[in-house]
Amino acid sequence: MKKLVLISTLVAVLAGTSAFGQGYMNFSQGKSAVWDGFTAAPNASRTSNVDVAFLWASGNSVVPTVASIMASTPTNGTASLTSAAWTDILNDPNFHLGVNNNTAALISAVVQNANGGFNGVATPVQGSSLGACTLFIIGWNSAYATPALAAAANSAVGWSVTQNYVLVDNLTLPGTMTLTPFGVTPIAVPEPTTMALAGLGGLSLLLFRRRK
Repeated sequence: MKKLVLISTLVAVLAGTSAFGQGYMNFSQGKSAVWDGFTAAPNASRTSNVDVAFLWASGNSVVPTVASIMASTPTNGTASLTSAAWTDILNDPNFHLGVNNNTAALISAVVQNANGGFNGVATPVQGSSLGACTLFIIGWNSAYATPALAAAANSAVGWSVTQNYVLVDNLTLPGTMTLTPFGVTPIAVPEPTTMALAGLGGLSLLLFRRRK
């Protein structure tokens, strides 16, 4: 009987330790955080056509791969992006999409058209622990349920600058997230006619060089 009580107590202690060691994220942001630059481009607006999620990495001031394209996308929707942006975001070796540890679902929110902010709930982040991390927010066309689907369609994407954040436990929430506004802009894909003209231009240069 004593052994059973001891084992039960040990299990309870370990479970409690695991719960307290899990990092929680209070995923919400106030007014004018995210701008839609693809629905009525080039005019940016605050609409409900954008979904947002976050990526995180252990430690402070970690630089994401996508920052090599630009630190963040502008709110005015005039950025000229390539599909490399989605590749960098989804294949970054240091950053992970925030996933709910309880449900294994992506932690995401819908941007509110009234003010450009979004409201989430305190959520345990899968694979995380208490302490310092770096995070940044991504936004995409809400016509696609997930970032992966939006990436496959070469759809609009945007991202914020990075922020140092402290993942806390569920007893000391809320954490503080300060998001610099960013825009969700369409990816620039050359039209077939543009590619054809570029090819003709290249051939003309070759012919000119030969004659010369």
